Amino acid sequence: TTRQRTGDLPDVHWRSIPMSHLRCHPNFQPLPPPSQLSALPTKEHVRYFRQESWQWDYLHRGRCTTSQTAAALGFLESKAAHYLGIPNSLRRGGYSAWQRLREEVPSEIENLTELERVLCEGRADNNNNSNATTTTSDGAAETYNSWRPGTKESERLWISSQQLRQRRHNNNITTSSTSSTSYYRRKPFPFSAKYIPSLTRDELRQRKMYVEHIEQSPSPMATRMRWGNAQEATSVLTALNYFCGLDEDTVIREVGMCGAGFDPDVDNSDTNVRDGALLQGLSIGATPDALVCHSDGTVEVLEVKNHCPFVWNKISPHYTGNKGGGGGNRNRNKKKKKLHSNRRRRHQNSRKLNDDIADDYGDGEPAKKFAPKHYLIRDFHLERRIPPVYIPQLMMEILCVGNAVDLDGNAQSSSSSSSDPICKSAVMVRQTATKGAIMLRLNRDEEWITEMQYFLGRFKKEYVDTGIIPEDNFFWESGGERYHKFLERTKELSESVEFVAFIDHQKIQRVVFENGVKGEIPLFLDEVDVEEED
Repeated sequence: TTRQRTGDLPDVHWRSIPMSHLRCHPNFQPLPPPSQLSALPTKEHVRYFRQESWQWDYLHRGRCTTSQTAAALGFLESKAAHYLGIPNSLRRGGYSAWQRLREEVPSEIENLTELERVLCEGRADNNNNSNATTTTSDGAAETYNSWRPGTKESERLWISSQQLRQRRHNNNITTSSTSSTSYYRRKPFPFSAKYIPSLTRDELRQRKMYVEHIEQSPSPMATRMRWGNAQEATSVLTALNYFCGLDEDTVIREVGMCGAGFDPDVDNSDTNVRDGALLQGLSIGATPDALVCHSDGTVEVLEVKNHCPFVWNKISPHYTGNKGGGGGNRNRNKKKKKLHSNRRRRHQNSRKLNDDIADDYGDGEPAKKFAPKHYLIRDFHLERRIPPVYIPQLMMEILCVGNAVDLDGNAQSSSSSSSDPICKSAVMVRQTATKGAIMLRLNRDEEWITEMQYFLGRFKKEYVDTGIIPEDNFFWESGGERYHKFLERTKELSESVEFVAFIDHQKIQRVVFENGVKGEIPLFLDEVDVEEED
């Protein structure tokens, strides 16, 4: 069947697998619920708090995380962004980063005992958990590394490839069988585990009613963000299936904020760093989407980007000419004024079209059916490059993951001065709804990381500490030749990433309809019948 290309009700949860289900996957090592954490042997152990927890939010106060790094480096200012080829929708000034870093860092952060008292819900003396028990560091380590969802829960959601092979063996399915059913059952299963839940018509109807409510005021940026959040676990699963297909002993590990144990004032002179105390006392942190832990001990950061297929339909009555960007740049006002006449003309044409439809069909369902839809489907074509805007995020994650993955096993912190860190690269998965996914690898670049720390330290010293709001295009002039070489190196890294794999659209594991339901799961919910069939 042909996919619907326009609609008013985009399904951001389209065929997505939720994070709660991914945590039960046999090759995925999840983090325990915050209520299970009772001790913090080191500061870096805060990386065991899940992303959705209040503890994770608490740790962001006054800290330079990946969401603020590019802005604090000046990459999102108009001149630097133009040089790097960063789209207008992502450009913004350094004010948001300045505002975040001006926040007061909680005093408990500096004292491990106090930090443990505030964050650990599992402590016996925590008033929020009357059933908690006292746990030693050894007990905490066991909780961090061995916690798993219940066996019954996991078996309800997944069947591992090993179990599937055993079932085939037990059922005596041989390659000599000629029936199509037997052939299907004996084919090698394409994923590391079979996902059992399926989508029902009733669930699709309920989803439509919910989307009808939130899409009363259509917003492409809100839709784009919801798509990214809803599809994250599915993209992580794409990486899991690829790497576990190469090596069944590979494990994908969930991780929280890394870098809390990083010492920003460490003397790095023994590693050829030109500037001491590069970060000027700035606290940093990063939360990768996961860690890829290979059986040979290699560890890679995993970051996923889900490209939303829904874009504005330019003949929609709601279209304003704004692509849903994050505010743009302050120097774009003149350009916006020039577009007003074109937008006004589009609105007039759109209103005239809707009036003609209303005259012909009235104001009921037929009018809605023929009126221009709000959204179009965009087929995103993937490039073998990582856009420059994401380089700071990936390098910050590589830096903050540091030398420790299994903290209790390695007994190291990410502030270790080892010249041979465990995390030497990051893998980015760029996944689409209609054109598959591409996997790229960015290798660790010590010189670039040094420059990142230097300019982040300057941002703190010159703007955050003084209370001066960053001016337009800060660092473009004051950064001099050093800054321009930094930008040039960023472009080089963007273009020279290592190609890992292309995953065909049909080979991405997603939710399917339950048995007996025909057709494809639609990207738009407009034509889903909300009335139950007899």
